[in-house]
Amino acid sequence: MTLPQPKHRILSLGAGVQSSTVLLMSCLGNLPKLDAAIFADTGWEPKAVYRHLEWLTREAARFAIPVHRISVGNIREDALRSQVRGKASNGSRWASMPYYVLGPNGEQGMIRRQCTKEYKLTPIRRWVRKWCGYELRQRIPNATLEQWIGISADEAQRQRGSGVMWILNWHPLLEKHITRNGCFDWLAAHGYPEPPRSACIGCPFHSAAEWRWLQQYEAESFDEACEFDDAIRNCGGVRGQIFLHSARIPLREVDFRTRDEKSGQRLLCPTCFM
Repeated sequence: MTLPQPKHRILSLGAGVQSSTVLLMSCLGNLPKLDAAIFADTGWEPKAVYRHLEWLTREAARFAIPVHRISVGNIREDALRSQVRGKASNGSRWASMPYYVLGPNGEQGMIRRQCTKEYKLTPIRRWVRKWCGYELRQRIPNATLEQWIGISADEAQRQRGSGVMWILNWHPLLEKHITRNGCFDWLAAHGYPEPPRSACIGCPFHSAAEWRWLQQYEAESFDEACEFDDAIRNCGGVRGQIFLHSARIPLREVDFRTRDEKSGQRLLCPTCFM
C-alpha cells in the first residue's frame, strides 16, 4: 500500500550538530524544502546554543524557512519551585529529570526521565497540530505531517515512530548514511560554523567532556548547574539524596580531568573535549 504524500514538512530542531546539518541541507537544496523548523526551548540551554539558534534562524530565513521557538516554561525554575517528586506544588509544572540517587544505605538508583516528553515532545506535538490547522481532539488525516528528526547513522538505535498515524517521522541523515562526524565534515565543507551540543545546562546525561566544556567555557552556566545540584540534594519524596552526576557526589567536587592529566602526563588528543 502506498502511503499518501504528507502535506507539510517540519524539522524538530535541537540546534545541535545533527539537526542543524539537516536544516542547512534543506536550505541548500541537498534535502527537500522544509515548511518550518521548531525549537522547543527548555529555558536552560547554554548561551552558545542560544547564539547558534539565533544564527540558524537568520540563515534559514534567507531561504524562506521559518524557525519557530516555543516553550512551556523554564525547566530549572520549575524544578526548584516543586517540592514533591512527581507532583507540581502551588500549580507549578514538574517533570522529573534523570537524577542519580544515593540511598541511605548506599544503594544506587536513577529517577525516571519525564523532562524530554514534558518540555519537548508534547509541546511540539501540540504546536504542529495547531499549525496544521487542527484543534485538540479533532481528527487529523493520516500522513498529514512529515516530521524530520536529526538522528545520525551512528545513532540508528534511537529512531522511533511518532506513535500517531498523522505524523510520519523521517530521519534524513540515516537515509543518507551520514554519521555525526560526517555532519561536522559537511558543515566545514560548506563554510558553516560548528554547532555546540544542545542539552540542558544541568542535564544528568552530560559526559565528563561536556561538563568540562561548561566548566571551562561557560563558567557562569557551570556554577548555575552546581547551585542547582546543591538545591535538589534532599528533594521531597525521594528516599535518599539526588545528584546531577553519576558519581553521586556534589557536582562542584567532581574532577573532570582525564587520566593522563591526573597522572601528570601531557594530553595528546586535542579533540577529546571539543
